[in-house]
Amino acid sequence: MASHGSEHHDPRTSPADRDPETRLPDHVYRRRRLVALAVLVVLVLLLVWGVAAGVRAVTGSGSADDAAPQAAQEPAVSPTAEAGPQEKFGDFTPRPDPSESASSSGSPAPSASSSAAPECGADLSVTASTDKESYPAKEQPVLAMTLENTGDHPCRVNAGSRSMTFTVVSGADTVFDSRHCAAAGEDRSITLNAGQKETARLPWNRGRTAEGCPAGQGEARAGYYKLTASLGDTTSEPAAFVLE
Repeated sequence: MASHGSEHHDPRTSPADRDPETRLPDHVYRRRRLVALAVLVVLVLLLVWGVAAGVRAVTGSGSADDAAPQAAQEPAVSPTAEAGPQEKFGDFTPRPDPSESASSSGSPAPSASSSAAPECGADLSVTASTDKESYPAKEQPVLAMTLENTGDHPCRVNAGSRSMTFTVVSGADTVFDSRHCAAAGEDRSITLNAGQKETARLPWNRGRTAEGCPAGQGEARAGYYKLTASLGDTTSEPAAFVLE
């Protein structure tokens, strides 16, 4: 009988030692390690980018709030420089009712060199008109005064509300005169280039007026009326319209 102690066992060997063909070349393992390292670097970069983006988002909202006070500190634009054509005669308030106002259309505000031009004199033309020829009951007519330089050269004119007058008559009856209830006006010198026009408009509430602006004058009746517009000593031809 054979003794167990005499049995001979072969030493254990790894699969790679048993089969050399199963072990990959060393450069394959190096490549794998490089790929793993590259993936780790990309993950770190993405994490850093995400943190930086979050910081920018937080600080960006704060900078928007900080910019608001700076914008408020910017100097306001001069009303004269921004005044549109409809605001040229915005201060002309011939009646005390604040709901009624006048405006104009035409060129921008006069330049600082307006005083260098001569007075328009005979070259100034004043035209009266209304926005409609006939007005249904309760509709307010819009009275208009158009100034035009009919000369060949620029000229200067006082187009302030102090010099303007709108008058509505029916036959010999003066129904409305803007001077009767006029607020304190002002002088305003502007320069009109050759052929240039300026228009001032005044809504009329159909209310009658009288010297001294007494209350309770009533409302103009239906009928035919004529409007004349004056700037200083220059008066327009009458413009006819109808109140229904």
